[in-house]
Amino acid sequence: MDRRSLLQGMAATLLAGCVGPRVSIPAPGAPPDWGLGWRSVTVDALEPVAARVRGRFPAPLHGTLYRNGPARLERGGERVSHWFMGDGMVQAFRIGPGGLTHHGRFVQTPIHRGERVRGNEAFNPANTSVLAVGGDLLALCEAGAAYRLDPRTLETRGPKEWGPELESMPFSAHPLPERDGSYWNFGLAPYASEQGLLLLYHFDAGGRLLQWTHLPTPFPGYAHAFTQTERHLVLLLAPLLWEGERGVTWFDAEAWQPSRGTAVLLVDKADLSRVTVRELPAGFVFHFGHAWEDGDRVRAYACWYEDAQFMHTDLATTARGRAAGVKHARLAEVEIPLGEGRGRVTPTSHGAEFPVMDARFLGRRARVHFVTLEDTDASRPHGGAIGRVDVESGGVQRFDYGPGVIPEEHLFVPSGAREGQGWLVGTSLDCVRAETRVAAFDAEHLEDGPVAMAVLPRALPVGIHGTFVKA
Repeated sequence: MDRRSLLQGMAATLLAGCVGPRVSIPAPGAPPDWGLGWRSVTVDALEPVAARVRGRFPAPLHGTLYRNGPARLERGGERVSHWFMGDGMVQAFRIGPGGLTHHGRFVQTPIHRGERVRGNEAFNPANTSVLAVGGDLLALCEAGAAYRLDPRTLETRGPKEWGPELESMPFSAHPLPERDGSYWNFGLAPYASEQGLLLLYHFDAGGRLLQWTHLPTPFPGYAHAFTQTERHLVLLLAPLLWEGERGVTWFDAEAWQPSRGTAVLLVDKADLSRVTVRELPAGFVFHFGHAWEDGDRVRAYACWYEDAQFMHTDLATTARGRAAGVKHARLAEVEIPLGEGRGRVTPTSHGAEFPVMDARFLGRRARVHFVTLEDTDASRPHGGAIGRVDVESGGVQRFDYGPGVIPEEHLFVPSGAREGQGWLVGTSLDCVRAETRVAAFDAEHLEDGPVAMAVLPRALPVGIHGTFVKA
């Protein structure tokens, strides 16, 4: 069976069953139920189930794909106002020679347990990403501390304690791996002073803190992730300013002030106290691609938004996507001078998010980005394709999951020496057939379609980020 026949065969397979409130399985040809992606899981743990698998998952993908995302979107009997406020549930998709199984469990944060808490933990649903380090699986969210989970059972062990001075301090969902196996991370506390505060963490693969520091920021702006070259950590501070008196939620308290521009902080890895500040036009970035130093400047790729609209978009509007006017990012080249001067941003034609790169090339000049692609077809409010974008040649390979399907972040697992040589594995939600799928692709031949696909007897709410851990 060729790969396209495999996918077509899957499309004909309808599985009953869902998570949370029972969902009727629509007849073929029925319109997609896009709301399925933002429907709550109503139990604390999803017991293991086996998926139906077509094709064969390659041996390098035998391991566990972990994903995290908001999966309970009611609190105190009311719908939360923003998607990012939902309680985090970590999903484990275990892949082996015998097939694929799935189970999931909510992270036991104080707010998930309904406890009254103050400070950062009142905003921390631990719902954004995961990182395997030091025998723990860390559930990450930028608002507060990481939570330690048992990687096998997903049971919550408690908050990660880096040291007494760092208890409950912000710790972003996007740690960056260094070549020696250690990690960099940051946390932002825009409320800490009139300027705001940046925390920088450096820790080893065993989860031990090597160094940390804190620095003032040019203004109390916002950053979700950062990137790196071989010598610098690169953080873009968007002009989404903390004004705590504006509202009662984290997102209500932030105001878009484009006249400030975007501040760029270039932090010297060899001496974290050495920071160079540059300026870019006002814009907003969740996620970055490759970055490297090219003579007198840093070149970086990012998914660039014209403004911070998404941060103030309510949950119902997010679920309706493009049909409700939600703007999407475009993959853009960002140039930042190491010397004096203002940087510039050059968007490409590619509507894209959730960029994933070959981690062996981080910090160096590289070209391959795996992304979810955003089409302009308003009848498809959530883009249905993934792509491999070569930023040097401009070439794009794409695979379209078809109408009614929301592809999520796909992760790259190397297998070979070339940049981008290996496998791509990721989840998608079919909103017509009410089923979540896991697919594997030859990363150099996306257009050929998946080499294996597993269909769960469950439809999971859409998640945000994940990690893959080899068996």
